[in-house]
Amino acid sequence: MFYGWRVVAGAFVGMLLANGLFTYGFTILVNPIRQEFGASMEQVMYSLTLGTFLGLVVAPVVGMLIDKYSVRYLMTLGCLFTALGLYAVSRVQTIGAFSLLTGVTMSLSMSMVSSMPGSAAVSRWFTANRGKALGIASMGTSLGGVIVPVLLTWWVEAYGWRAALQNLSFVAAFVVLPFVWFTVRSRPQDVGMLAEGMSAQPVDTSAAPVPALGMGDIVRMRAFWLIGLSMGCVFAAFSSMLANLAPYAARLGTEESAISMMIAVLSIGGLIGKLVFGTAADRINLKIGLWSAHALLLIAFVILLAEPAYPWLLLASLCFGLSTGGLLPVWNAMVVRVFSVDSFGRAMGAMGPIITLSIMPAFAIVGRLFDATGSYSTGLWVFGAVILLAAALLVPLRID
Repeated sequence: MFYGWRVVAGAFVGMLLANGLFTYGFTILVNPIRQEFGASMEQVMYSLTLGTFLGLVVAPVVGMLIDKYSVRYLMTLGCLFTALGLYAVSRVQTIGAFSLLTGVTMSLSMSMVSSMPGSAAVSRWFTANRGKALGIASMGTSLGGVIVPVLLTWWVEAYGWRAALQNLSFVAAFVVLPFVWFTVRSRPQDVGMLAEGMSAQPVDTSAAPVPALGMGDIVRMRAFWLIGLSMGCVFAAFSSMLANLAPYAARLGTEESAISMMIAVLSIGGLIGKLVFGTAADRINLKIGLWSAHALLLIAFVILLAEPAYPWLLLASLCFGLSTGGLLPVWNAMVVRVFSVDSFGRAMGAMGPIITLSIMPAFAIVGRLFDATGSYSTGLWVFGAVILLAAALLVPLRID
């Protein structure tokens, strides 16, 4: 078996842990946290706001480290930080401490364990099938959306939210960390191999190598701002509403087990979307790929606006999953195409602050609108318009 697929497996597991908790599983913790600390929805959402805010600093730094140092070491260290952070969160006694420690843990985990380092490593190992490999690796985020919420629901109901986070910290330290260490390698050269699709024929050493883009070069490119702002808009819409999916369903009288099923359907849709969109990314116009993901997310929002019966909630969850399934592999392939594989970490890290500034107020906005109106309808209308803006930003983008 080509060694690059082991790297895909390591990236897959890292995304499973980080995204499984902070993208999909966090919604399971919202109501237990509100009840224990007597907090409002807005107060609980501040933990996610802080996590995205800290990404303003963490993501660009990690992005530069990815292009210069070992992804294997960075991801392993990120797993350790995640384990220690989750255990610390489980011991807090105030909503303020919960928000602070959750925000720190989220920023480190999402930057050092999830898509950015894993996708960088995978992109270096593959050429002709890069989109497919990225799609399979990013399927970890969706499988995490099946496994982590189910585990959290079970642990929360049986032992409480504190024990649930402690159990997850043990998984990070004793399962994910060693798996990442033994599978991920930053580059094929690290083990004396060539990337998939590369010929072993000698190359012309007289030709000057194409230098990697510096951070200044990247941020001066128009494509950087178009892609970054577009992804910031769509992630703000997706993340803020997904974090409130469980409370939204509970308002409609949906039971906890049925809510867990919704999240599982969402994640299964993500698995399908990542494989389909990832494979297609090697063959189709990448802008069309992102627009398709935008359309699926809008369909989900329209369904939720109707506050429908449970079967329609499952359909909305499926559209959510298919949408996010399309976003990650196509976005990663687009960044490689525009900025080159050797500048992937810098480009993704530089986009971090743009995406962070877009996402950061979104959680609190949804919480504030809900507290003011008692409904999620206004938030759905607002962020539906944001999705349309994300699609419009891609219109002038030119991709070779």
